Amino acid sequence: MALIDLGDVREEPVADPDDRPPRAVGRPARIVAVLLVALLTLAGAAPPDRPAFFTVPATPTTSAFLHGDRFFLVAPTEGSTGEVTAYAVPARGRGRLTPLWRASVPLPLGDASASAYVVGDVVVVSTDLSREGTSRSHAFDVATGRPRWNLPGGLASTSDPLLLYSGDGQGAGTVSAVDPATGRVRWSVPIQPEAASFRFRPDGLDRIVLSPSAGPVEVWDARSGRRLVSRDLRPDGLSVWQRAQPVGDLLLVARHQAALVTAYGLGELDRRWEIRLGLVGYFESCGPLICAHGQTGGITALDPATGATRWRVTRWAGVLTEQDGRLLVSGPGSGSQESFAILDTATGRLVADLGTWDLIGWEPADGRLLAVRPAGTERLVLGDVDVAGGGAHRLDMLTGVSGNCRAGRTLLVCRMLAGEYGVWRLDR
Repeated sequence: MALIDLGDVREEPVADPDDRPPRAVGRPARIVAVLLVALLTLAGAAPPDRPAFFTVPATPTTSAFLHGDRFFLVAPTEGSTGEVTAYAVPARGRGRLTPLWRASVPLPLGDASASAYVVGDVVVVSTDLSREGTSRSHAFDVATGRPRWNLPGGLASTSDPLLLYSGDGQGAGTVSAVDPATGRVRWSVPIQPEAASFRFRPDGLDRIVLSPSAGPVEVWDARSGRRLVSRDLRPDGLSVWQRAQPVGDLLLVARHQAALVTAYGLGELDRRWEIRLGLVGYFESCGPLICAHGQTGGITALDPATGATRWRVTRWAGVLTEQDGRLLVSGPGSGSQESFAILDTATGRLVADLGTWDLIGWEPADGRLLAVRPAGTERLVLGDVDVAGGGAHRLDMLTGVSGNCRAGRTLLVCRMLAGEYGVWRLDR
C-alpha cells in the first residue's frame, strides 16, 4: 500500500487587510494554468501497483495444486467422475480467473483423494482409492488438457522417468518407470509394499531397496531399473523381523523391535557399525548427521561414520530441512499447526523457538519456507521461515481467508470465507 504524506496542518497568522500587497495582474490565470498542468500530469500517471489477486470458484471437496504460474483444481462431480481445471495466473491484475481448459477424470465421491503434479509437458493426476487400496494416474497435456495416457498406480517420484507404484490391495505391488510424455513403461520391479523403501536425492529418487520378510535385501537403480546388489543380511540366515531404510550412503536396518540398528554400505551392503537405541520409528538425513526418530518422539543425532550419538533432544519429533549448519525441527502444536524451532546441527543447541505455524510451501531453489498462522478473526499472518538466518519474518497479513493455504515459488492460494479460492502472486 502506498502512503502519501500530506504534511502537517498548521494555523497560520491572518494578515491585516491593510498590509496585503496589491493583487498581481494575471495571477489567477497563472494559477489556473498550473492546476491544469498538475491535473493532466496526474491523469496520465500510472495508478499505484497493487499485488495481483484473483479468485476461482470451488466446492468444499475441491483440491488445489500449484506449479509455476499454473493453478489446477481437482473436484469430484456427479457419479464416479471428477474434473480437472487448469488456470494460468497473470503477473498483474485482479478479478476472477478464466479456465484454460477442463478435463474429466475418474474420481469417485467418498473415500478417495487426488493429487496433481506437472512433469515436463504433462500434468499427472493420481487418484487414490484408499478403501480399495488401489490408485490410478492420468496424464493431460499441460497446455490444452488433451488426454495423453492413464496407467494403474500412484506417483512415487515426479522426476523423469516418472515412477508409479501400484498395489493390488493384497500385499503385492509393482514400481514402474514411465515416460511422462507417452506413458510408455520402461521397466517394472515387483515389490511388497511393506518391504520397500526409497532413497531421494536433490534431483529425485535414485534407489529402491527391497527388504522382504524372507530372503535377500536388494538394491535397485531407480533410473535404469537395474538390480545393483543382493545379499541376505539376517544373522545366520534366521528369519527375523527387520526394517531397512536408506539414508545417504548407508542402509540402516532395525531389528529386535527396532532397538538394534545395523548400518551397511548401500553400494555393497557391507556391514559398517551396530548400535542399540530406544525404539526407533524412522531415520533421515540431518545434513552431515543421521537423525533417528523415536517411536514416542524425540530425536537422536548419529555420526554416520561410527553410529556414535552426537546429541539428543526430547521435545522435537521431526526434521524438515537442514541449511548452513542449522536444522528446522517440529513438535506438537495445536489444531493444524505445529511448533517449530531451529537447532544447531552439530550440537542440537536451540537457536530459535519459532512458535506455532502451519507450513504451506517450500521452495528448494532458495531454501525458504512459507507459513501462516491465525491473527484474530478472518486473518492469517503470512511468514517466511529463514532457517539459515535463524528466524521467521512476517511478510503480509491475509484477510478474509479461512485457511487451507499452499504456496509455490510464484503463487499463494488460500480458501476464502465465501468458499472460493483466492490466488496471490508472490514477490520472492
